[in-house]
This record gives sequence, C-alpha cells and structure tokens, in this order.
Amino acid sequence: MKSTISLFLGFTIFSCSPLASEEKTNSNLFKISEINLPLDDSTALDFIRTSYLFENDTEFLYHQNEFKKSIQVYNLDLEILEKEIKYPSTPPLGINTAQGILVINSDSVFIFPTLTVRGSLLINDSGEVLNRYMPPRYKSIEESLVNHISFGSMPTILSKGKLRFIQLPMFDLSNPANISDEFKFEVSYDIAANTLEFVEESGFPSFYQDKIWPGSDLQVSRIEDDFERVIYSWKYFDSLSYFLDGQEFKVFGGSKFKNSEVKPFAMVPEPEKEDKAWVENSKYYGIYFDPYRKLYYRTFQFPGIYDKNVILKEIDAKKQFSVIVLDKDFKIIKEVVFPGGIYNVYRAFVGKKGFYLPKNNILNPELQENYLSIDVFDFTQDEEN
Repeated sequence: MKSTISLFLGFTIFSCSPLASEEKTNSNLFKISEINLPLDDSTALDFIRTSYLFENDTEFLYHQNEFKKSIQVYNLDLEILEKEIKYPSTPPLGINTAQGILVINSDSVFIFPTLTVRGSLLINDSGEVLNRYMPPRYKSIEESLVNHISFGSMPTILSKGKLRFIQLPMFDLSNPANISDEFKFEVSYDIAANTLEFVEESGFPSFYQDKIWPGSDLQVSRIEDDFERVIYSWKYFDSLSYFLDGQEFKVFGGSKFKNSEVKPFAMVPEPEKEDKAWVENSKYYGIYFDPYRKLYYRTFQFPGIYDKNVILKEIDAKKQFSVIVLDKDFKIIKEVVFPGGIYNVYRAFVGKKGFYLPKNNILNPELQENYLSIDVFDFTQDEEN
C-alpha cells in the first residue's frame, strides 16, 4: 500500500478525460482577477500550510515558512508581503517543525506541531506566546495524532471552543478488518476543559468498511459552515453528510461527469494494480464553504489513463477537475470544468472575492519561482449579468 507520506501529500493520479473535453463550460467566464505574490529566495512555491483572513476590509493569506520559522502575512489586495512573524522554534517550549496553522484574527494565530498536538501555540502578531496547550496524555489518542494534518481540504477548525483535527490512519490499510467505524478521522480538543476526545461521527462510512481500497483514497474532507454544521465529503461518495443533534443527514452533491461506480479490490493488490486503480477512479477531493455568498464548493477529479512509464506526480498535474457549486440548501447550481496543467487544486481556498486557485502546478508553462500567482473566480458572475 502507499505510505503515510503519500497520504499527506494528497496526490491522486489522473489525466485528461474525454468527458471533460466535451464540456463547454469555460472557467475563464468566472475569473474576476489575478493575484501575484512576490516570493523571496527562502520561500518555497508550494505553499502547503496556509490560512486565510479577512479583516478590516482587507484580505490576507498567512503562510507558515518552515525554513525561516516564521509566518508570512501576505496582503492579497496590495499583493505584498506585509510582515513576517517569528515564532518560538527552539525546544522544549518552541515548535521545531510545524504541521499547520490556523488564523483566528490578526492577533491570534495557532501553530500546531508535528507528531502530536501537545505543545500547540497561540501567538500574537509579534510572535509572543499567548498560550501553550498541554492536554493530558491519552495513550490511544496521542498515538493516533502522530498522523494529524492541517492543510488543504482538511484544515484544523475552531468550533464552539474546540479545535478539531483531522488524522490519517497509521495501521495496515490493506487489511479490510481495519476499515471499520472504530477508527475516527477527527479528534476534538476542548480548549477550556483541556481534554481530547474522538469525534464519533467521523468514522468510516459503511460503504468503505471491511473492504480493500487504494490507500490514498481513504481520506475525508470536512468544513464547518455558518449554520454550525460540520460537513463531510468522502472521496467516493456522491453525497455530502452532516450531523445535527446526533442525527446524520445526507444531501446529493455529485458530479455530472462521474460515469462509473468505484469498486473495491477482491484481494490485496500488487502495487501496479493499486496505482492503476488510483489513476482510473474518479473522486471528490475537497469541500469548501463560502461564508460571503452562502455557497459550497466541491472539487471533483476526473479519471485518467494509467501509464507506468510516467511519473505519477506529473500525471496528476495534467488532470482536469471541476468545481461543483451548491447553494445554502445544497442544491447544485452549476459545475465548472478547469483545465489540467495550470492550477493546483490541493491549494484552493475561499476568500471575500470568491474561489481562489493557485497556479503553482508543476507543469504550468508560465510558472515562476519568484511569484505565486492565484486566479480568483466568482461563480455568481453569470447570475449578476
């Protein structure tokens, strides 16, 4: 099976789909602006650990720079690096290697360490520590949180005074007995009570249980909306799910380009067979909430054609994808197809102006190492004109 590292990277393997080529929807119809952020020699173009903030009528993108041990604050309106916040990085009280960040406001930034959530910091805009969080050691929880993540479509969120972390499996994913509702993808940390607990509704759905799947597809994306609903998007499910008062609700949010159902393996596959299935299975990547328009965006990745002679990362970069737009009642409004080889769907985020797609795709012919280019899309454009 794929290693844990491949799960972190989030690379799925697709190439262009004939269905997408026939689609007439032009994503450029919804493009409203382009942002170009200058990068220095010590800032990698990948921008893995970021957090968005809209404050004082200004948009900011916070980026955790592991090399510089700082958080870079980019003003998206002025397209400048506005400031850098140096955070404590020397053990035992500092964070030597960060797993992710979460910005609450300009004076409250969470930094999460790798391998554990103990020692997470809350700093101000000067890098001073406002709080250091040290929950008790719960053996079962702490061991699982070695593999917690906080980026892309699986960010850490703050909900009702609790930090909610996504974790990925560390056990043998090829053993169908391990794919059960006993494993929970989400852990909640109650800040005031200083306690950790598993989120019960975050286990494997019955569809996945007791079966063998490509390991990197055993992930979930989730986000919280303004209606206090935590919404889950599973890679193989056309439906989105959320829970209220302990009851599960499912709403259809599937792509019109999905042309086949994904089937599990009958037995543990050889590596090449698993790679082939990973390539040829269409899937949903992320779910995002737009609080400014009360919309949801769900990204869908088209199936591709497996070629063992091509580097998997490059096949992935060529893929087409779509953004499914849903209203506040989860009614699908439209589905917009995007070309491959330009955008990095794994770094998408939502902001005041719409849906933001960085163009740091490794195959982008216009890629420049000293700038991060981001296209902004407003999917309500055709409704306003």
